Amino acid sequence: MNVVHKSCRVVVTGIGLCTPLGPDRESTWQGLLSGRSATRWLSAPHWTESSRMAGAPVCLPASRPFRHSEPLVELALTTSNEALLDAGLDRRCLEKKCVGVVFGTSKGGFHTFSRLMVEQRTDSGNPNRIASDGNSADWLDVFPGRAAAAIRSFVGGYGPVLVPVAACATGLAACLRGAELIQNGDCDVALVGSADVSLQPALLGSFRRLGVLSRETDDPSQACRPFDRDRTGFVIGEGAACLVLERLDSARERHAHVYAEWLGGKMLSDPHGLTQLDPTGTSLRKLLFDLGKLTSQNPDYINLHGTGTATNDPVECQAIQAVFGTQADQFDCSSLKGGIGHLLGAAGSVELAATALSIRDQIVPPTVNLVHPDSDCLLNLTPGKPKRLSIEQAWKLSMGFGGHLAGACLGRLREFV
Repeated sequence: MNVVHKSCRVVVTGIGLCTPLGPDRESTWQGLLSGRSATRWLSAPHWTESSRMAGAPVCLPASRPFRHSEPLVELALTTSNEALLDAGLDRRCLEKKCVGVVFGTSKGGFHTFSRLMVEQRTDSGNPNRIASDGNSADWLDVFPGRAAAAIRSFVGGYGPVLVPVAACATGLAACLRGAELIQNGDCDVALVGSADVSLQPALLGSFRRLGVLSRETDDPSQACRPFDRDRTGFVIGEGAACLVLERLDSARERHAHVYAEWLGGKMLSDPHGLTQLDPTGTSLRKLLFDLGKLTSQNPDYINLHGTGTATNDPVECQAIQAVFGTQADQFDCSSLKGGIGHLLGAAGSVELAATALSIRDQIVPPTVNLVHPDSDCLLNLTPGKPKRLSIEQAWKLSMGFGGHLAGACLGRLREFV
């Protein structure tokens, strides 16, 4: 049985990003700070002018060094490679370390799943065709664990490989679990994150029937409006993030750059409903209280879930106001989904990476498309433009269908820059 090392300090030393705003970390970050939206009308034979769908497709690297038929796997390898290079680690030095991989997704390789289902339908007279013609191995790309397995194969070495699946809180759940692995002594370094590539007609149709997608019909760039009185829902985006977590003493020994220190995290459940938040915000308030106990300090910045739906935004804001009271006026908040869309299983890790970059550059990214703040969302929500701010501590909140709630706290590491 492993002993929990409560004094073990965990830090973020590498970040890889691939999002609708850019194929790597810095292009994504500059896109977020610019306040622009990557959402556009989708073009496909399944969508007509009378039923247009808005989305934010991922921006892949021009060279695509990890080209793969399933984009979920390609994004996992692309971001993990960038994160390792950023951290100054390579496979040779990792051979001497126990490396954990905690990389999730909300539904597995949906592109491959959709393609294989179409192929099956076109050959309905031969239901065994996929298995008989050698394509059965493609089904492995459908499994949620395929991306994490690809990272393990790429990195090599040994250590735990875990695949959290927690709907739209998946990415943050992966980061929490990776930090625990290091603190428990189960690994020296953890590659954590998530990916989601879901702009497929079946999934978009499902979310539309749930009534959570934006009903904007004129300008797709304004489709997602978190905390705005005119919001009508979110748009789905694609992307991935991978973060390198390691012990502080290891980072010091390597003279590695540190983005932020991991101060703690927590997951809870909201039992109100499969797709609805408790309108009283009881579980969310409990999560916020617990995060405060972990750090004994109020945040300077909270990166909110902020989907732009009618119910999510006010519940999230009012829970924060209930917990912090008048002190809620003393910190800033923002949501990234107006710019990159809702990345579903990748949202938590991408937004946590952006939170770490906020600490690095001491700046709060804006909430895009927030023009007319809702009177039920009375927080400092950074509308339209980034804000320079002294950020010693930042929190990240994520929520997912099924009642998943997750929160994490990052801090600025003053004694080691």
